[in-house]
Amino acid sequence: MGKKAVFLFLLIALPVMIFLFLKFFGRNEFTIPVYYEQGLGDSLSTPCLDKANKQYLVNSDLLPKGGINIVHFEQADGPVLKSRLEELERVQDVFYEDDHIRLNTFLNSQTIALDDITDYNRRIQFLDQFWNMEALDSASWAELKYCSMAMTPLDNRVVLVDAAGRIRGYYNILERKETDRLILELRILKTEE
Repeated sequence: MGKKAVFLFLLIALPVMIFLFLKFFGRNEFTIPVYYEQGLGDSLSTPCLDKANKQYLVNSDLLPKGGINIVHFEQADGPVLKSRLEELERVQDVFYEDDHIRLNTFLNSQTIALDDITDYNRRIQFLDQFWNMEALDSASWAELKYCSMAMTPLDNRVVLVDAAGRIRGYYNILERKETDRLILELRILKTEE
C-alpha cells in the first residue's frame, strides 16, 4: 500500500507543483513582429520608397502622431467594401474608448466618394473619435499607400503602424481570423507602450 500512496501522491502533486512554479516564476511574453528593421531592401519595386539599410519608418502627415494607427485603403464600393467595414467595426467595438488607437480609412476619390461610405451608416456605426475617414485624390492616395505604407497595387490589406512609425502588421480583414489577429496584436502592442 505504501508504494501506491507515494505514486498517487506524485501523480497528483507533481502537476500542481509544476503549475505553481510556472505561475509564480514564469513570464508570459508575446511579441509581434517589427517589419523592415533592416530596411526595405529590394523586396518592393516602388521607386519612391526609402531603400536605406535602417529601420523603415512610415512618414506621413495624414496619420495622427503619437499613437497607434490602423490604416485601411479603399477604392471601390460593393460587397467586399461592406465586409471590410463590418470587420473594421469589430475592431472599433473593442478599442473605441482608447485614445491612443486610431482607425484611418483613406478613399481614392476618383473611384469612390465619401458619401458612398457614409451611406453604410445605417448598418455600421462610425465613431468619429475613433474612426477617421478621408477622401484623397488619386496621387495622394497612391503616395500614401505605395510610398508610405510599402504596399503593392494588388495589396488590399490593413496596416498596423505603432507610435514610433514602424509597420507592425499587415492584415487581410476579409478573413475573420485576420481581424481577430489584428485585435489580439493591438492588445499586445498596448502592453509594449
